[in-house]
Amino acid sequence: MWRLVALALLVPGLEGCSSPVLRVTDGTNYKTYVQDFSGGPTGADFAALRFRPTTCEGENLEPDVSRLETNHLIRFLERQQINVQIERPRADLTYLVLTGVGTESPVRLRVAILENANLAGEELHAAMLQHGTGSWGVRRSNLAVLGPVGSAEDDLAFAGKTKLSCWGVFSMAGRDDTIVVPGGYREL
Repeated sequence: MWRLVALALLVPGLEGCSSPVLRVTDGTNYKTYVQDFSGGPTGADFAALRFRPTTCEGENLEPDVSRLETNHLIRFLERQQINVQIERPRADLTYLVLTGVGTESPVRLRVAILENANLAGEELHAAMLQHGTGSWGVRRSNLAVLGPVGSAEDDLAFAGKTKLSCWGVFSMAGRDDTIVVPGGYREL
């Protein structure tokens, strides 16, 4: 009997441990920002999506080959009218805490400064796989930005709404790989 009571008390607590950290709560729908490859409505296959051309209208999508610092991303976010708080635990690592972005709680982005674009891509790929399904990030030049785990729908809605998909190459983690969602910023 006591085992059943203990199990009944434990199971609800475990459900909260696996819930996504990123929750878009302002009614933003990811379908506003993405379409399938033919330009039609989105389906259930997130690997067959691309950002709509209207998502990045007015943004410079030319590949950036210069060495970037965290301030480049901060200025971009501030131009989007996003409130950014900065935490710097190390010289090569910064956390940006975004508020007022239509989410259940503030969104914390981990920004790593690497030596070059290849290392930034490798770092982001490894970090997303380590965090598992639901993790996402953007990469531009030598910066790797890891976002909080969320549902694919919330990840896409957030990236489209904040235009992070226009600032850097947007990727989402699958079960054992990462998927680049085209249509926004891209690098070769």
